Amino acid sequence: MFRLENFRNIATSTAIVAIFISLFSCQQGKGSRPEDFGSYRLEKEKEFLIHSIPSVELLDYYPEDRLYLGYTITPGGNEITLVNEDGEIVLSRNMQGEGPGQHSSNLSCLGFSENGDIWAMTSVQVLRYDQNLKLLDNFFYMPNFMITLYSSLKKFSYFRKDTNRMEIAYPVIPSGVGRYRPEDYDTGRLLEIYDQRQGRSKEIVPISKRRITEEFLEMARGFYAPVHVLNAENAKLFLTGTFDNEITVYDLNADSVAGSIDIYHGDPNAVEPPATIGTHTLSSNPENWLLTSMNIGIHNLDDGMIALEYLMGVSVNPNPPVNLNSEIHPVISRNRFILFDQNRQLSGDLTIPEQGKVMTSLPGNRLLLKAVNPDVEEDFIRYVVFRIIRE
Repeated sequence: MFRLENFRNIATSTAIVAIFISLFSCQQGKGSRPEDFGSYRLEKEKEFLIHSIPSVELLDYYPEDRLYLGYTITPGGNEITLVNEDGEIVLSRNMQGEGPGQHSSNLSCLGFSENGDIWAMTSVQVLRYDQNLKLLDNFFYMPNFMITLYSSLKKFSYFRKDTNRMEIAYPVIPSGVGRYRPEDYDTGRLLEIYDQRQGRSKEIVPISKRRITEEFLEMARGFYAPVHVLNAENAKLFLTGTFDNEITVYDLNADSVAGSIDIYHGDPNAVEPPATIGTHTLSSNPENWLLTSMNIGIHNLDDGMIALEYLMGVSVNPNPPVNLNSEIHPVISRNRFILFDQNRQLSGDLTIPEQGKVMTSLPGNRLLLKAVNPDVEEDFIRYVVFRIIRE
């Protein structure tokens, strides 16, 4: 005989299944598959010239003072450089040395603080200057794995676990900078975070859990790197690898993974999620080099949006010469953008109208690009600002 209890059990089970399906649908979200992506484009807003023979690389922007922060590459070392919106160099000075207020080793990162001070990071020291490069504060740290950059500096990012205190926490490994050890696949972590208040580092996100095979990691070696951006307002870190089709969302306050977002690259050679990137999933060219997408940067935009920059059709030699750790040929003119919110992919590939390298994001859903003209040697550096438009 069919009892009322049986009916209740069936009804309860049906309700649970319905709730699960509903939650699963919400997690997938509109725009989580290519057929649902929105339409966006990049529109040129302005450009400016920096009249300088040495290259000036801009990494950050402070809107209240309308100043860009970056560095100038000179024979004597990298100079910390401030540039206004008209491209005029306001200040440029090499602060490396043994004197008061100087840093003794090479800079690896530069960035503005929330009040316009300048953060400067080396492989063992973090310094804070005012905009006249007067030293305000500094401290030393000891990373688990030391990285020294000689020319290509990155943007410094940080957050405060306790907003009432001055101590900061920050990624030790700059975005896009690789480190390689033979044992990395089984025991290595993708990123190291240093906590100034605790005086120690924590390594997060196991490499073996990424969508990359151990075989391909051996081929990529130092080209395999963390690619990340930090949202200081909500202490969320968006982290992927140079060869990956997934973004991990990490809650820095809770010290735990908060979610993940699949990446659907427009590159026809890309491996679609959730497949793993390796020799068994990648296509190859006539010379039998492997072809893959390569993530090179993530940038914060307004209202919690982020933009992933990647290169199409990067070729990887599966059998590099003995004298090379690895052999990879990226082409910067093949860079593309993909937009995300904090839960899902919003767009397909966006093509950048000018050839060049994206340096940083700006308020108003804008991107700053350093234009590159490989055919002409110029006595100035041209920067272009693009706005992201939803159609």
